[in-house]
Amino acid sequence: MSTAIRSAGGEGEVLTFELSRARFVLQPSDSFMSNAIEIVRSFYDALGRGDVPAVLASLHEKLEWTEAERFPYYSGTWHSPQEVLDKLFVPLSRDWDGFSAKAHEFIADGGRVVSLGTYAGKSKATGKSMTSPFAHVWTVRDGKLAKFNMYTDTAKVLEALKH
Repeated sequence: MSTAIRSAGGEGEVLTFELSRARFVLQPSDSFMSNAIEIVRSFYDALGRGDVPAVLASLHEKLEWTEAERFPYYSGTWHSPQEVLDKLFVPLSRDWDGFSAKAHEFIADGGRVVSLGTYAGKSKATGKSMTSPFAHVWTVRDGKLAKFNMYTDTAKVLEALKH
């Protein structure tokens, strides 16, 4: 079994493959793993630009999106891009100034991609700022984001929202 690790830099990126007793560093090609990473990276790029149509277009029509339990917007697993918009993006824009999710590392194994990054934002209600590291686990299918699971320190987010 091999796992590819890719940093968020630009040109000259390398993939690192770790096998039980060997490590190989290769330039990325048009492999399925590189493509899956690019699909996930494009999601974060669109999110950072505030390009909601592009964000929603990147999501599979048969989506499984699950926020971390105890995250303020958790309500089970959502099954459509519209649910993600209504139950996550609308409340985030209502409750936060400058909320961001910036991924800085991508780890892929076939169509599964783990992105590591940081949430940041300032609560409109309390004026408190927060940052919290995250891990997102994605599944890419048919060139779209089909599954999402989020892991973060929900207490940091809730603390910023509480008066």
